[in-house]
This record gives sequence, C-alpha cells and structure tokens, in this order.
Amino acid sequence: MKKISSRRSSSSPFSKIMRKGHQKTGYKDRNGALLMCMSENDHKRIAKLIAKWLENGV
Repeated sequence: MKKISSRRSSSSPFSKIMRKGHQKTGYKDRNGALLMCMSENDHKRIAKLIAKWLENGV
C-alpha cells in the first residue's frame, strides 16, 4: 500500500516578499492596525476609485 504524503503548504512568492519586508522594517500587527485606523481604511476608497477608472476605460 502506498503512503500518501502530506503536502507541505508552500507560501506564494508574494507572501515571501511581504514576510521578508516585514522582517526588515520590524512590522508588528498592532502597528499595522493602528496605521489602518489612522488612514481611515483609505485602501477601500482607493480600490473603488481604481475599479471606477477600469470601468470607464481611463
């Protein structure tokens, strides 16, 4: 009977880059949450604006 080997969960290249960047900058979840709070989640508005531009073909 063949053994079924468990697949190791490999991370994506993007997540490897992000992890490396976080190590260099000393990123902590608490600081990230504070920055998002201070920016009032502007990333959501930016994403909506980009989606609108794409719809209009700009």
